[in-house]
Amino acid sequence: MMDPEKFKHDSSRYERPTNRFRCGRGAEWGKPCEFGPETTGRCGGMNECRPAKVGDRWECRRSAIAGGPCENGPDADGSCCNKHPPCQPRRTIRSIRGLLAISAFAIVVGVIALMLTLDSGDAARDSIIQPGSLTGGHDNFTSAEGCISCHSAHNEDAGDWFLAAFTEEDMTDQCVDCHTFGGDPRHAHNANFASEGPTTQCVMCHTEHKGEDADIKSMSDAQCNACHENSIDSFSSNHPAFGANFPHDRRTSVQFNHTSHLSKYFVDKRYQEKAPENCTSCHSVDTAAKAVAPASFEETCATCHNPAIRERELLVLRLPEFEEDLIDREAVSEACGPTMERWELLQEQITEITDAIEAGDEVENFEVEEEEYEAVSLEEADPISAYLLGAVADDMESYTEPMQEFIMRLVEEGSAPLAELVDEKANQEVSAAMLSGLNSELVKRVACAWAANLEYEAPTENELGGWHGEALELRYAPTGHDDNVVKAWMAFALASAAEEDAGDADVVEAMQNVILDRREGAGACTKCHAISEDEVGARTVEWRYQPSDARPFTTYSHGAHITLLNPEGVNLMDPEDGCNTCHKINEEAAYQEAFDQGDPHTFESNFYAIQKKTCAQCHSEGQVQQDCQLCHVYHADPGFDLRMVENEDAESVD
Repeated sequence: MMDPEKFKHDSSRYERPTNRFRCGRGAEWGKPCEFGPETTGRCGGMNECRPAKVGDRWECRRSAIAGGPCENGPDADGSCCNKHPPCQPRRTIRSIRGLLAISAFAIVVGVIALMLTLDSGDAARDSIIQPGSLTGGHDNFTSAEGCISCHSAHNEDAGDWFLAAFTEEDMTDQCVDCHTFGGDPRHAHNANFASEGPTTQCVMCHTEHKGEDADIKSMSDAQCNACHENSIDSFSSNHPAFGANFPHDRRTSVQFNHTSHLSKYFVDKRYQEKAPENCTSCHSVDTAAKAVAPASFEETCATCHNPAIRERELLVLRLPEFEEDLIDREAVSEACGPTMERWELLQEQITEITDAIEAGDEVENFEVEEEEYEAVSLEEADPISAYLLGAVADDMESYTEPMQEFIMRLVEEGSAPLAELVDEKANQEVSAAMLSGLNSELVKRVACAWAANLEYEAPTENELGGWHGEALELRYAPTGHDDNVVKAWMAFALASAAEEDAGDADVVEAMQNVILDRREGAGACTKCHAISEDEVGARTVEWRYQPSDARPFTTYSHGAHITLLNPEGVNLMDPEDGCNTCHKINEEAAYQEAFDQGDPHTFESNFYAIQKKTCAQCHSEGQVQQDCQLCHVYHADPGFDLRMVENEDAESVD
């Protein structure tokens, strides 16, 4: 049998794949001429060989490849004795392909020429190039403008049509006229990753003209694997393991220690009636997606913690002990009127004068005798007012003069001087929130009592909370959970910082400790709410639940799982075992330590991490669906730009 590789171009001189023709004998019989056809397509193998003349004789020069010299040698005239009739060379595949390409080009040009003879928008013209129906949504949205909504060259002239036929158009610009994303639409997953990914186009995954009911959003695993270096055949077999802390990416906003509550408080007889029945008493999981936000404070914690909130009052201003009295009594009497003590003293003096006159004694230069000054307060200044006045709370000399001047301003102006100090320290207008509900008349009455060196006597008990005076102090009692005044003071404390080279670091710290202290005062909010610090050192209180955004391309539905049975037959809605199927408490976790520092990502969760094998119990071959799109999304924050709709509405009105 003849070797089929014998006549390939790399083993035979006649085979030239770049030429337009190949030997007809070789194509038909497998025995080609040695030199093959000429470039014009004529046979080049009329003779077996080409004899050479040596002296007066001709010698056969047939090559060894062709069998060596002929047995009879050349004829006398020098021609080969083995003459063959010419064959019909045949075109090579390359030549045929070229002819087909030229023909196709000619047909396209002809079709374009035909369409250009028709008017723009003509039904016949559009029917020639109609690739198929759009999906329902796109068809309805583009019905007014038609094809030009996406294909810019549709209504252009002949030159643009011709160029468009040979240019691949990137449809992404047209897509993002309506569709919006949380990042660059041309970046993989609309995100900037550490390693630069490929530039993408919408049509790489979404292709139109498949019909009204086509689902052009659905993607196959093969499409995902086309870009990802590590190809994943199935979740259960070669999907990467979950992270060490999955799904816990940060500490919780509210410090709720499941271990201590479940093993200590909820089993205590004093609190058993108030304890929740199960996990779903605090977590609404039946409609939850990836994140399960806890129920509100009123639904979960109020029965135990609400009474304590009102007891944690904020001490804003306290009358301290003074070494000397610098207050102008006449100014106080003029602004506030005489006090009962001073009125009684005055009555005594008048009685003495009257008795002296009746006895015939002379009364000259009578003056009301003032009692020797003895400070009514034996307390030091409170840290908040000391900070506002730039004094030191335990240094009487530093606060005696500024505090008494401040009290006189309160007597004359009410709460305005306090608001000025607050705004000055904050370098912005925050007093409206911090002093919300503070009655200026209350401030004047408290200041008048203090200016007269007396304790303030409140007319009624403060039962509803809010601002109130109490003897030597001006206080604020929270009206309940989520009190805006307390939150404003805590934000003020967190934002306050010691000025450089001012030497007031201790004063600032003392003020912050009073407001933010977990054990006493209004700062007990931080007993539950975490204080976090950002990259530049700014601290804030996490008042609200903070869902994690660490895995924006991963999705999960608690609601879809809670009604199912696990492989052991346990109903996931079962209050005893359901949630514990996946979420198992780690009793040894150093949970509390995470709240003693400001980085929310430095923590140890109350629960063990969920491992891949937990999910693979159900999501595996032959069981529950496990394709990529079940748990992963491609686009970041996809949305829709309604400006086009608004523009269309405006045009319709015109």
